[in-house]
Amino acid sequence: PAGGCAPAVASRAPEPVWQPVIKAAKRKERTELDLEGWQKYGFATTRAHEFESLANRGDEPPDALPRLQSRELTVDTFWERFEKPGFPCVIAGIPEDEGWPAWGKWTVDRLLQRFAAVPFKVGKSDDGSPIRLRCDHFEQYMRSQADDSPLYMFDNKFGSGDVREQLLHEYRVPRFFPDDYMALSGEDGRPPYRWIAVGPKRSGTVMHQDPLNTSAWNTLLSGRKRWVLLRPDTPKHIAKAKHVMKAGDDDEAVNVFLDLLPRLREQGVKMAEFVQYPGETIFLPGGWWHCVINIDDTVAVTQNYAGRHNFPFIWRSARTERPCWSQRWMKAMDVKIPALAEQARRMNEEDKFDMDVLLRKNAERRVLRRKRREGRALRKAKRRARSSFNEEAWRQKRLDEASSASDSNSTVSTSSSSQASSSDQESSDETSSGEEAAPAGAGTAAAAGGGSAPGARE
Repeated sequence: PAGGCAPAVASRAPEPVWQPVIKAAKRKERTELDLEGWQKYGFATTRAHEFESLANRGDEPPDALPRLQSRELTVDTFWERFEKPGFPCVIAGIPEDEGWPAWGKWTVDRLLQRFAAVPFKVGKSDDGSPIRLRCDHFEQYMRSQADDSPLYMFDNKFGSGDVREQLLHEYRVPRFFPDDYMALSGEDGRPPYRWIAVGPKRSGTVMHQDPLNTSAWNTLLSGRKRWVLLRPDTPKHIAKAKHVMKAGDDDEAVNVFLDLLPRLREQGVKMAEFVQYPGETIFLPGGWWHCVINIDDTVAVTQNYAGRHNFPFIWRSARTERPCWSQRWMKAMDVKIPALAEQARRMNEEDKFDMDVLLRKNAERRVLRRKRREGRALRKAKRRARSSFNEEAWRQKRLDEASSASDSNSTVSTSSSSQASSSDQESSDETSSGEEAAPAGAGTAAAAGGGSAPGARE
């Protein structure tokens, strides 16, 4: 107006720093979803009452799993009743009885605030590279998220570097699990085996069996989890509930518990559902199907292991699924526990298993995998370009990047981040790791059954 000021234009409040970071992580983690798709089932809104009902239920059946007290259980009794026959159980009181500094200290708020600027892994992108988020950004996300199946901080590097060393010294491998035969080969190239997990409610892991037939222990330090177990001999199509899925269904943990398990029960499928409370440790033998959902915000630590009672099952899996690493493992057994190496060779002879033949086939598979990976990357690059796309220039750029990476990897690096990246890549080349109980201390004494050392996983 004449003689006056122009009307003020309402300005939009700037987006908090953490929000675009979270959005980018979501787009990488689940490329098949747009951002709205993360909330399409309404498990935090229109169907929140169903989730709350699940969170308030007890064990089904009431005696779903044996529950024992750590201080009343001897190692020998545990081995005879559970580890040798391969039967799962819940052991209460380990962190308190064994004096873990993490007990009472590792709450969600305290842990995320303590390592606010440290990035932890929350997933991996289509090309297998890890997706990491700073703890302060993840904390803001946890406080405000309404996703059906939220991002889940699940890191086998424990943040890496000095942070990893701090965390590993704040808990120890429970006395019931003294063996760690995989540690014989050293940490370099070893399949992922221990994790720290910080999970928002409704996050979880899909129905799966842990890799390489390893057994696992999972200790919960804060919040509650709900588990469902199916026996190892359950057919895969039954365990995965593919035959009862309807159009539009998903197989995320929250979908499994609220939609798929009721349909499996209607068909008479036997299962055990139970709640894990703070201070409880789940023992999960190799081969058991399991799906886990966080019914509160949780903090847990977990580890998969090979020991005196499950070694035959693990060797037979590892020699096929991780042939290159298994060859190194065998050489380490020869040096450190010759009797174990002899047992592995005897099994190979009994099974008429030729490791050299498999190594050649594995090399061929790796070439095919690289080609498939490059094909996916090429299609993705073309979609992003939308118009003109110079495939020759794109391929040359990939060759230059590969050459640069090769030069970098040929030198000794003291960078924990580069070591983490290398290990993550190797694990994606041979096999992927499962989650909860899907997969302590990695020391020679522990490996030989002579004691435990710091470390573990979910």
